[in-house]
Amino acid sequence: MRMVKVAIIGMGVQGSAIASTLTMVKEVSEVVCADINLSRARRAVERLKDNRMVARWVNADDTDSLSDVVRGVDVVINATLPVFNLKIMDVALKRGAHYVDLASDNPLKQLELDDKWKKTGLTAVITQGGPFIVNAAVKRVSEELDRVDEVRLRHGWRKLEEELIPVWRPSWCPEVALSEWEVEPTIYRDGRFERLPLFSGVEEYHFPEPLGPMKVCLVDYEPVYTLPRFIGKGIRYVDCKLPLDLAIGTLINMGLTSRKPVEVKGVKVVPRDVLMALIPHPADAIDEQAERLDVLICYLAEVKGEKSGEKLIHVIYNSTSVSECLRRFKVYSADVSVPTVVTALMLIKGEVEPGVIPPEGLPTELFLTRLNEWGITFQNKVVYLRGP
Repeated sequence: MRMVKVAIIGMGVQGSAIASTLTMVKEVSEVVCADINLSRARRAVERLKDNRMVARWVNADDTDSLSDVVRGVDVVINATLPVFNLKIMDVALKRGAHYVDLASDNPLKQLELDDKWKKTGLTAVITQGGPFIVNAAVKRVSEELDRVDEVRLRHGWRKLEEELIPVWRPSWCPEVALSEWEVEPTIYRDGRFERLPLFSGVEEYHFPEPLGPMKVCLVDYEPVYTLPRFIGKGIRYVDCKLPLDLAIGTLINMGLTSRKPVEVKGVKVVPRDVLMALIPHPADAIDEQAERLDVLICYLAEVKGEKSGEKLIHVIYNSTSVSECLRRFKVYSADVSVPTVVTALMLIKGEVEPGVIPPEGLPTELFLTRLNEWGITFQNKVVYLRGP
């Protein structure tokens, strides 16, 4: 593969981890590490001690600023807030670069740009890394089935040492982490998307050991919107549940996440601004986070369908931990950075058809093989169902 140039927009926890993972790829000639906080970008570059890394200032809300930073790069990795996705996608397209992002606040809107990207011969992969890697495993299993009825996503994580009185302290962007809980969850049922109440669908789900049983609830998650389109095969139901977060539920119910100003002793304050100011930015305490955290993680999907007249459920999952990520990759969010880097390299090599796709739109066999080469694997348990 020829030498390539990559731009990362946003040098928070995920952007820093992606840059670190790129240091392991010898075909990379330069990585532009760009952030609106130049000091943060410089700290990330200094930490990596790799002269291929270059810190740059960028305003992700300004087209000219973005266009300058991504000039001449082969792929743009968007690791900033989802609100900037469409703008960064547009700049990448105009600059002739492939695109990868990590989350979306409107995946269907991004998918509408598919024809535009196909015409240029470029590819944009949306919502990559972390829990989203299981989408590709779902697609791979679905290809073996004659019919797919349901996909139920269950993603769990637990600290090895639980705090007696928990503090809401996400290990990724606080704004994105908070937004996941503020939008009413969506499920896909019989060809329609349905909204349900916040924190609904609570159940105790038994994850594979060592994670074990956890209370989970419905969330508004990108794969609920993308899997029906890319799986097909008569799929009738998709939902996603994450661990029930009592701390964030309390903050939301108390109004502490509200953007509406309230008067306190004659001064107008926005509760959300106060909350965000009190939460340390994870990127500014990466080393401290790594030492403090050890978290068990499991990304899982139940795929219910039929093959050769037999009804069955595939239970597919990837299990890891923060300590394992640190030991093998020197970053605690390698579950995000490695799939993102793998995807970027596939795009540069021309191994993915042009257009706008989620992870399940990638060549699944190749993508899962590449993940396996990096040590990210999936287990698959098949349960045969009896009766109607």
